[in-house]
Amino acid sequence: MQQIYPKMEEADLIIFGTPNYWFGPTAQMKLLVDRMRPFAVNKKMKGKRWVLVAPAADGPNVCGPLVQMFRMSFDYLGMKFAGKILVKAYEKGEVKENRQGLKRAYELGASL
Repeated sequence: MQQIYPKMEEADLIIFGTPNYWFGPTAQMKLLVDRMRPFAVNKKMKGKRWVLVAPAADGPNVCGPLVQMFRMSFDYLGMKFAGKILVKAYEKGEVKENRQGLKRAYELGASL
């Protein structure tokens, strides 16, 4: 984390990418969010924008709890929600075939 903290502090925008596992992030992503706790005290994330990118085997409709966890955590840190890309995908590489999802990702990226 000591290598990641300075990079997060320098960033204007942070993109968090995780598959949706059991209506939440992977254990590794949850650990990253948990380890952002020092930012609650030092306020170095305040005003930074964030984006969530998450594939889910059952599609975007099951991502509500995942999105809510991120929004509540980052609202607490004073971060600003900049958008999300939620797509249906299960196998590696499957997203490449999702033209609508890729278009949304392109449009979100262009708007940032």
